[in-house]
Amino acid sequence: MSEELVIAGAGIAGLALAAALRHAGSAWSCRLLDERPALGSTGGAITLWPQALAALDRIGIGAAVRAAGHPVGPGTVRTRSGRVLRTLDLPLLAVRRGVLVELLYAGLAPGSVTFGCAVTGYQRAGAGVRVQTSTRPLDAAALVGADGFRSRVARTLQPGLRERYAGYPAWRGLTTAPGLTAVQLWGERQELGVVPLGADLAYWFATAREPAGATGHGTAPDQLAHLARAFRDWPDPVARVLAATDPATVSRVDVLDRERLRRWTDGPVVVLGDAAHPMRPHLGQGGGQALVDAALLAGLLGVPGTPAGRPAAAFAAFERHRRRPTERVVRASRAASLLVDAPAVVHRLSALVPDRWVRRALRG
Repeated sequence: MSEELVIAGAGIAGLALAAALRHAGSAWSCRLLDERPALGSTGGAITLWPQALAALDRIGIGAAVRAAGHPVGPGTVRTRSGRVLRTLDLPLLAVRRGVLVELLYAGLAPGSVTFGCAVTGYQRAGAGVRVQTSTRPLDAAALVGADGFRSRVARTLQPGLRERYAGYPAWRGLTTAPGLTAVQLWGERQELGVVPLGADLAYWFATAREPAGATGHGTAPDQLAHLARAFRDWPDPVARVLAATDPATVSRVDVLDRERLRRWTDGPVVVLGDAAHPMRPHLGQGGGQALVDAALLAGLLGVPGTPAGRPAAAFAAFERHRRRPTERVVRASRAASLLVDAPAVVHRLSALVPDRWVRRALRG
């Protein structure tokens, strides 16, 4: 049986796992398969908590990411009326998603990624796995599903996996409005947050209740005009942020909840990142948790052909270590979205929750 490890997906989770294995000098040969035609990234930027930065150190690119990123600095959570609910100064780093993806990609062995080839499922084959793809089947020692929310690996693990619209989309974009600090504004079942990226560049995100797949404001300029109407009369810096946004950076994605996976592993098959534990975007934890997953799994895989490096054992240990912490962050992300959706009186009461409880909920 081949000692090849097939990774479905060349996003943050898949790239991080392959880069971590190569950085550790692992004998595993990684082949990443991605349905997209080329490497790419959406979402503007990512906010990294300390555990994600520690994972990047183990992956081998921590210093490079810190050099490319921007410390978030002190920030506030406010109501639409401007009332400060919470002031936080956390050791967070913001970095462009595209930059992070390129740094991870640079850590791979040449020729590791095959684009235009989607993993569509798998079958167990002796001690290994036959990977079904959109081109031809592949035999491998193990398969890692890092193929995101709609993971085909996860849906082979658990056929009929259900998903449900959360009631709102998430918009993201980049703005050049000057003088911005980190802030989140809540009100009327809507949210808009800003994260500085340095040099008068900032990342913003917004949510507002509307039907799934809403039409009538499909192009990026139309999306910006729609948001300007939805957030009119909100306090500074909302209007400035939207007015100084490059439409080419704007994206809109319906937020979905997915049924909990009953298991993450099937012998030599495992899922990680959004494929294992998708979460709502309000706490910005999805990418960071994928990095923690990848660093841990790379360490557990060890050397192929040894007891520690046998994929089934490593994958089972990975699930034992990561299921409870990630489920806590999934619950915290959902709770944050429900808080945004709550009446103003609940927003005011949320200010009574101690900061240490917030930090504890986000340790993954």
